[in-house]
Amino acid sequence: MKRAAPVVLLVLAVALAIFFWSRAETPTVETSSERRPNVLLITIDTLRADRIGRGLTPAIDGLAARGITFSNVRATAPLTLPSHVSLMTGVIPPLHGVRENGVVFDRKTPTLARLFKDAGYRTSAFIGAYVLNRRFGLDEGFETYDDAVRRDVERAEQLEAERPGAEVIDAALKWLPVDDSRTDAAPFFAWVHMYDPHAPYAPPAEYLAKAGGNAYDGEVAYADAQVGRLLDALAERGLAANTIVVVTGDHGESLGEHGEQTHGMLVYDATLRVPLVVSGPSYRADDAAVPRTDDRPRSLTEVTPALLQLAGLRVPPGLCGQLLAPPGESATTSAVDCDSYSESVYPRQAGWHALSALSEAQWKLVLSSEAELYDLQKDPAEQNNIAAAHPGVVQAMSVAVRNLAPSGGRTAAVAPEAAERLRALGYVSGSNAVTADDPNAPNPAGEIAAWTRFEEALGRLQRGDTSGALALLKPLAVRHSSAPVFQSSYAQALKDAGDAAGAVRVYKAAVQKWPTNAALFHDLAVAAKEAGDIAEATRAEQAALALDSTSAMAHNGLGLLHADAGRSADAAVAFERAAEQDPTNPSYWTNLGNARAALGDAAAAERAYRRALEMDAEFADALNGLGTLFVQGKRAAAAVPLFERALRRDPQLYEARLNLGIAYQESGQLEKAAAAYREVLAKAPPSATREREAAKALLESLR
Repeated sequence: MKRAAPVVLLVLAVALAIFFWSRAETPTVETSSERRPNVLLITIDTLRADRIGRGLTPAIDGLAARGITFSNVRATAPLTLPSHVSLMTGVIPPLHGVRENGVVFDRKTPTLARLFKDAGYRTSAFIGAYVLNRRFGLDEGFETYDDAVRRDVERAEQLEAERPGAEVIDAALKWLPVDDSRTDAAPFFAWVHMYDPHAPYAPPAEYLAKAGGNAYDGEVAYADAQVGRLLDALAERGLAANTIVVVTGDHGESLGEHGEQTHGMLVYDATLRVPLVVSGPSYRADDAAVPRTDDRPRSLTEVTPALLQLAGLRVPPGLCGQLLAPPGESATTSAVDCDSYSESVYPRQAGWHALSALSEAQWKLVLSSEAELYDLQKDPAEQNNIAAAHPGVVQAMSVAVRNLAPSGGRTAAVAPEAAERLRALGYVSGSNAVTADDPNAPNPAGEIAAWTRFEEALGRLQRGDTSGALALLKPLAVRHSSAPVFQSSYAQALKDAGDAAGAVRVYKAAVQKWPTNAALFHDLAVAAKEAGDIAEATRAEQAALALDSTSAMAHNGLGLLHADAGRSADAAVAFERAAEQDPTNPSYWTNLGNARAALGDAAAAERAYRRALEMDAEFADALNGLGTLFVQGKRAAAAVPLFERALRRDPQLYEARLNLGIAYQESGQLEKAAAAYREVLAKAPPSATREREAAKALLESLR
């Protein structure tokens, strides 16, 4: 929105310039004018703005004491991927096209990493959750993109939810320079992302106690401790003096405000406001001219141009808030006036209206099928909608929203195979693309109680309480028949409860309503296979691939159907395509190894198993497959430790237990072989018929 005083939009860059470029006679630390600064960007997922500065976050608070805190910053979306893309590109979601989790950034907008890399910086990222996996495009410009998250053994589709912050920091510390002694070394830009405060909240006991039993606060305290480890390493390695450090969040968490338990559905400040703390070279602790806190409204999009300016790099045109040039250069007026624009199209998954919001110093407008206006100065909790009393303000701000996102803005395609993995993170993705809004669709604020029940149902599903989940999901599916996410989740619960045939009926009805939804066809295939309807499963996987040939899950599902039917060559082709589309998935490489082994190509099978182990060094199925190859190749002794590792990861992988016995027997360790066979007979369930019969026969052969 164009206003008489657009300087408010520029404050982040201006304040940062004052902070970093204040030159003192005797600064605490100095940065050589010959060297460009390093840049360390730390994003903590789901971090509310009001959680810093209150004793939970001593590391971040210490950084703030050495720098500047921006206390009135808003994210562009209350979702991880869209918000991070805005942070990394300096533009809002309607302009970069990533408006939901699970969609792929098209890389048309230059990223902060790309701009730093092109300027000679070494670039790296260390990621805490699948939602920012490289396949969604944010690896653009990063030489190192460490998104290794261990995958679930039992349910291949619900993979790589998150890894603890300590593991993320461990990886970052291995990459960071050990010292700053080489003056000719290229500077670095490093991004560290931690997911810990995201639901479900499960902090280590020490931090739960520190937070007085509040699990969310405990996660925040834990994440802060990991930030402290990183900052300590910078100091110990002599890197702190020449490193700009930024700590921020991607969105907040409602924690029950406005009826929302987590985030994503609404765009009130509980989920939009995030902390932003910046520190770096040229700081002087006793310089009263340097601000410590700035409370004027701004957007996370302003971080990209500000960091480029601070590093002395050219800022590309068209970024939000980019109006201040580095010292000695002329200021440009080519910036886009993006204001504090935020949005969530996530409600469309439930058949509700998408939300747009525009925030100023005084006013905040929220648009859906109705308008909400809040006076933030008098009503910061956004409880009193005064839109009817200020039609002129609503009209002017509505025009500004339409100018920022004409006709809905750009959209990007959803990766259908991401749906199950995102569900493991507490998200859903029910369609293949962002769709237009029905003007009569409900305002999500009025439906939030239903969404809360839905989130509870998903939690019950993840905990294995299928009956409890069904009790919540069935009425939601009946009432919200126009929402694919409620239909598909109800069907998932039916399948998990053992009613695969019932799930098939729900999925069939769903694909008739939404015949272009590839993810639904794949889910139908999985349920049909479990129900024993192989023909239906095959048709459904083929339909999913006809709609989206890049669906790794559908390729893998079709490969499994081919393998079960003994069509190993066809299975290998399908698994190869799955691995091409998602090369970080060890399941796909393992399945390819199994198919190659069935075709008698031991060398190709071993290559595939080893690729799986590159993704997860202890992936049980890959270790079992590789061990089987070794036994068949007369290397039984070398196979033993592989089977043992597989069983440490998955003690219920009775095929590996049986194979361990065979490896012992082939290498002459007969007593150990007999013990392994007895354990299979004692512990394997009756359904493991093949393993039990083989163990019995092999045990008899030893007598």
